Formats: sequence, structure tokens, C-alpha cells
Amino acid sequence: MEYDFIYDRNTLQFSIRLAAEHEVLGRFLLDEFGQDTNAYVPLITQLSALQPQQSMQYQGKEFLLEVDNGEVTLSHNTLFYVVEQPLPERQQHKLSDDDLQLDEQGMQTQCGLEDLLKLLREWQQFLAA
Repeated sequence: MEYDFIYDRNTLQFSIRLAAEHEVLGRFLLDEFGQDTNAYVPLITQLSALQPQQSMQYQGKEFLLEVDNGEVTLSHNTLFYVVEQPLPERQQHKLSDDDLQLDEQGMQTQCGLEDLLKLLREWQQFLAA
């Protein structure tokens, strides 16, 4: 996984640039933990303690991080939203199935646990520098 850490001297803000398929990781880190290096410690500790065959879930404000057998899946919470009430019949005819599809691009990603831990540790060091 390739990434760049950025510090903008004008805004005094940190950001992460990742490949398109992993962009959601940057949003997850900044939205869930911000720029406080200490905020990352519990997650890094929990992930580091996992044995190869163990699994875990971390439910954040906007994202669910799941680890299963060393593979990480990060999903935005809106992907789990289910509409329980059908649209009135006259509205159903107006909307095609394409109109009702949730755009999942940029809402989910997968990577290896070791790659995620490496990213977290290096990001935490960058924030502390």
C-alpha cells in the first residue's frame, strides 16, 4: 500500500494521500481519530495484540473496521443501512433500480493487517514530529 503524509503549513492541517482504492482509510483515520497521536494508541494496541486466526471489530462514528484472519475490511456505516418501508406504488414506477443504488465507491476498502499497522504507526510518528 502506497501513501504520502502531508502537512499544510498554511492551514496547519495534516492529511494522507492514498491510492484511490484505499482513500477511505485516510478519511477513517482523520474522521475517527483526528490529529491527536494519543487517539491512535488504543486501536494500534488492539490490532497489534491480534493472533493470526483471531478476528475483531472496531465500530467508529462513521466506519466499521473488521479484521478476520489477518485481512482488514473498512466499511462506511451507510453501507449497512436498509430501507424497511417500500416506496408508495406510484413512486416505485418513477424510479429505476439504478436510481436506488448506493454509490459504494470510496465507502469500503480492504487491506492486510500488517499493512494497516504499518500505516497507523508511520502516521502516528508523522503527527508527533
